[in-house]
Amino acid sequence: MKNIYRLFPLIIISLLFVSCGRLTYHVGDIVLDDGTVLPQTEMAAYKGSAEPVAFIFSVAGGEHENSKRVLGAGLKISEPLVFTPEDSESYGISIQANYSMAAAQEYQIQTGLYTNLGFFGLTDGRKTWKNVVKADGNAAKGFANYPAYDYAVNYGIKNQIKKFEKGWYLPTAAEARMLVKSNMPGLPDFIWTSSQSYDGKENELVVNLITGSVETGFKDMDYSVCSIYCFAE
Repeated sequence: MKNIYRLFPLIIISLLFVSCGRLTYHVGDIVLDDGTVLPQTEMAAYKGSAEPVAFIFSVAGGEHENSKRVLGAGLKISEPLVFTPEDSESYGISIQANYSMAAAQEYQIQTGLYTNLGFFGLTDGRKTWKNVVKADGNAAKGFANYPAYDYAVNYGIKNQIKKFEKGWYLPTAAEARMLVKSNMPGLPDFIWTSSQSYDGKENELVVNLITGSVETGFKDMDYSVCSIYCFAE
């Protein structure tokens, strides 16, 4: 009987550890570089030394994914960059593992926004750079031929976000579409995605963050990059 009572404190400690170990996220929350998560309304009153690093824009993964993935966008958006320079050996390589396209995209006059019925292909972008490396031997040597990926994947390192140094990535079109719905401030009109277009090997999908349209861009065109991070799933 004594042994049973001795177990009670251990059980209580265990339950507290589990409940305290899982953060609750909401769209619009700000993640600080020490892992703290704060609603935007509490940022003005925050007196700590941790710096804001990400804006939570989805708690359901990419559009139509309906998962529990919590996605945050880095607060520093790049200046326009090419996806791949036209004169590089990588320009004409199609990354088939990263294929994606929007189904039945339609413009809504009432809202001024585009809707779609879903995505064919890859929606979770966390492994897209690995897919590039597998398809393009030059990518294994570094990011020289992929400026957009360089900015996205190395976001945590270049911005010295120690707790979240690794794990940042270039969003798929489905993930980028969720940014449109998030009301994140300071977003540009178009951003690159990691979604290879079916239209041609020189094409990559871009998303208009004003209208929500998913469009095709040549890889040597200039668009901004928004790096994202999966904080929970």
